[in-house]
Amino acid sequence: MTKTCRECGEDTDEPIAVALEHVASTGGRVVYLCQLCRFVLGIVPLDQHPAGSDGRVRYEEEMPA
Repeated sequence: MTKTCRECGEDTDEPIAVALEHVASTGGRVVYLCQLCRFVLGIVPLDQHPAGSDGRVRYEEEMPA
């Protein structure tokens, strides 16, 4: 499944869901990043959010070295 990275705009065959984008008038959608952008920005993948998460972007507690 190819998706476009929200950060760099490049298509990726390995998209990572990182957040739910809430849109008042039309439900919402999933935000995807490529692996490099997710790593560089230190964003937690959506499937690793804690139970009860509202889907907002979450950052790693410690930035990768």
